[in-house]
Amino acid sequence: MRGLPELQLWLWVVSLLPIMVVLILMMIFRKSGGRAGVVGWLSTLVIAYLWFGGDLHVLSSGMLKGLWATVWVLYIIWGAMTVYNVVDLVGGFKVISNTFTRLTRGNKILQLLVMGWAFPGFVQGVCGYGVPVATAAPILVGLGYNPIFAAATALIGHSWAVTFGSLGSSYSILVRLTTLDPGRLAFFASIFLGLACILCGYSIVHMYGGFRSVREYSTTVLAMALPMAVTLFLVANFVTPYVASMVAGAAGLVVGGFVVPRLYRSQGVGAEVAAGSEDYSFHVAFTAYYILIVIVFTVYLISPLKKVLQNAWQIGFPFPETRTLFGFTNPAVEKYQSIPFFTAPGTLIFTSALLGYLYYRAKGLWPEKGGRMLVGRFIKQVMGATMTVVTMTMMGVVMMETGMTRYIAEGLAATGALYPLFSPWIGVLGAFMTGSNTNSNVLFTGLQWDVAKLLLLSPYVILGLQTTGGAIGNMFAPMNVALGTGVTGQGGREGEVLRRTALYNAFQIVAVGILAWLILYVFFPGLD
Repeated sequence: MRGLPELQLWLWVVSLLPIMVVLILMMIFRKSGGRAGVVGWLSTLVIAYLWFGGDLHVLSSGMLKGLWATVWVLYIIWGAMTVYNVVDLVGGFKVISNTFTRLTRGNKILQLLVMGWAFPGFVQGVCGYGVPVATAAPILVGLGYNPIFAAATALIGHSWAVTFGSLGSSYSILVRLTTLDPGRLAFFASIFLGLACILCGYSIVHMYGGFRSVREYSTTVLAMALPMAVTLFLVANFVTPYVASMVAGAAGLVVGGFVVPRLYRSQGVGAEVAAGSEDYSFHVAFTAYYILIVIVFTVYLISPLKKVLQNAWQIGFPFPETRTLFGFTNPAVEKYQSIPFFTAPGTLIFTSALLGYLYYRAKGLWPEKGGRMLVGRFIKQVMGATMTVVTMTMMGVVMMETGMTRYIAEGLAATGALYPLFSPWIGVLGAFMTGSNTNSNVLFTGLQWDVAKLLLLSPYVILGLQTTGGAIGNMFAPMNVALGTGVTGQGGREGEVLRRTALYNAFQIVAVGILAWLILYVFFPGLD
């Protein structure tokens, strides 16, 4: 392994310690993400220095890169908090809640599936980078769901759509970093992601009410899941993978919003939510989110406009080459993780907040001293999430810069015939460390492809597992979890969300790995 210590079990376990420390502190000892992140970050520095050849230059460069990388995530979190508070200060969520109660005939689980599964999948199809969670989680809180539950639901609900989301940014990395047939890559990825889509629906229902709810609402989940999964597969293979998540999410919204409700009688919706009982309409209340959706779709779907805006102003800083004592090298970059300011999700969200505020004020809905209340709420909500993102990102970047992340992945790759069961966990590892399926694919596409060739396994199946693991891993990534707790005003409670998503993340990864193993060794042995 060029640039890394010799693979040894004890050192492989040591390299896992920062991740394990973070998970134990957050999930067992209920420490905040910020506190756990500090311990994880410091332990990473010690391990990187003692066993991975990370000198002061390498470690300081990694920490500075990590600090800069937090700006992207925090920009989204702060913007989403602002939009939520703007809508909440005018009483918009009461109107939104009443409207969705009527639309779903009072059925809370159907309401949850539509807004916590299909809707974030649809938004993910156009603009990922945390926007689906930042949009859906506050809406679920406004609909009356527990904030921790709302954050976990949005995290689970959007994950299936990540690979073909953001107009296929994660999928395009697989294409760019390999010489494999893009069509066959999309074929296997869409099979695994379709399964993940179905399991996400069942995961949300189980999280809401256990196996009793799963039995009671299995038909409801299937009624939405099958159109979404089949649409994802058909669009990815017969139209283009780049809009597959968006179209599949739209199919879920149509079926869940207009077809499935006809299967249910009213669930006791009271007179207080009768049509016309609100001070103003749903469309007025939802205006800030309408503006966000219109801005995002306009910027991301009109290619010439997106290109002009992306190139107008990109903010980034140069970093020199770094090399550990073992020779693990990070090349010099002119602009590390540059932010295209005018197309950054944070910019679009803040713009929506501003326009929403102006609209509500023009309608006479903005409360007296609303600006002061908005700032006060924002400052109170932002602290916990900010600390979590900063420390976790520095930990993750230092692990990548010193080769620790690569070392963990190569240890998993030494599992021989069982490798299809472990391959998606490498994708999860990448997402856990970076909060991004795209970055996970950047990190590990080459490794997964090399292992597939070495073990004579189909690279299409293995890379399908890589990107599916990276997608599903988004629900378990601390940076994304911090986004979910931040936008729901629950900063510092990231461990509670992780405990909710961990089981479903593992369940889906195991299911996808078993399916791949059966494809490679039972159904189609010798598949190239």
